[in-house]
Amino acid sequence: MNYHIRRLAPGDAAALHRLRTSPGVVRNTLQQPFQSLASVQQLVDNFPPHIHALVACTPDGALVGCGGLHLAQPLRRRHCALLFLMVRDDWQGKGVGGALMRALLDYADNWLDLKRIELDAVHDNHGAIALYERYGFLHEGVARGFNLREGVYEDAVLMARLRFRPGEHAANPAPAAAASPLPRRERQPFSLRHSELGDAAAIAALMAQDAVQSNTLQLPYPDERSWRQRLGAGNLGLVAEAADGSILGNAGIWQPGDNPRLAHIAELGISVHPAQQGSGIGNALLTALLLQVSHYLPYRRLQLKVFCDNAPAIALYEKFGFAREATLRGDGLRHGAYHDCLLMARAVK
Repeated sequence: MNYHIRRLAPGDAAALHRLRTSPGVVRNTLQQPFQSLASVQQLVDNFPPHIHALVACTPDGALVGCGGLHLAQPLRRRHCALLFLMVRDDWQGKGVGGALMRALLDYADNWLDLKRIELDAVHDNHGAIALYERYGFLHEGVARGFNLREGVYEDAVLMARLRFRPGEHAANPAPAAAASPLPRRERQPFSLRHSELGDAAAIAALMAQDAVQSNTLQLPYPDERSWRQRLGAGNLGLVAEAADGSILGNAGIWQPGDNPRLAHIAELGISVHPAQQGSGIGNALLTALLLQVSHYLPYRRLQLKVFCDNAPAIALYEKFGFAREATLRGDGLRHGAYHDCLLMARAVK
């Protein structure tokens, strides 16, 4: 059957509601089993500009599938998008998914020039995994306990399709050279405390160090205002403070989204001033964060990304029980090339 592919429109709310609440869709995606029609109408009326959603319709106009590209928000990952796909239960196996995949990949390649399309699939959704494999998606790893489904935290298969031009993908990245080597200063005593709004300028200065920002997804030339906004967002943040009040390290945890089925997941980030790396600051920050999460917060899975060539950071995370779950190829832009990252995670409950 030939399906008509078009952009999702506000008038599709009722049909999209039926699709999103289909039992098979709920089971194999991150949808909730009970959703109000009003909430779906609000979604399609205010669809975010960074999400491009297409629908598949039968010749008589029935909406039987929906798929889309969720563009990554960090600017150093603007070459990436997360693909999602849903097909109504009674239209499974009739070519709807294939029609949407062809349209989405054409859109990604020829109109958005995306380099990396990624997705996650519940481990036992074999039909979807086979579909993605047919369209060039390769397995990159498994995220353990990723998706809450019917009371069980299920694993997710992580897959991606790359479209880099020659020389763009640093498949075997070498350590990035700093603009000018920093001499290691004498180890300074420090104490830990919660970050405050008044720390914004000092944290921005820490992130301005090339050896720090290049190993995160931060941009060069960070400004105090943006860090003040981040510190005011209500996430758990810690700083390592020297006796003179200078900030030697910064760490935080945050939730990657607001989906209730991912509410057990938190992400982690740690940065230490280059001149104080190896002095125990990262160890102390990570110990404090894990204690807080384990004893006082509801998260069950703590995850992070780290560039594959950042050996000291990887060793620190492995020391604290983080396991390598996936190699995300070409995940982050650094010094003009797309570098691989590791997804690492550990259970905290």
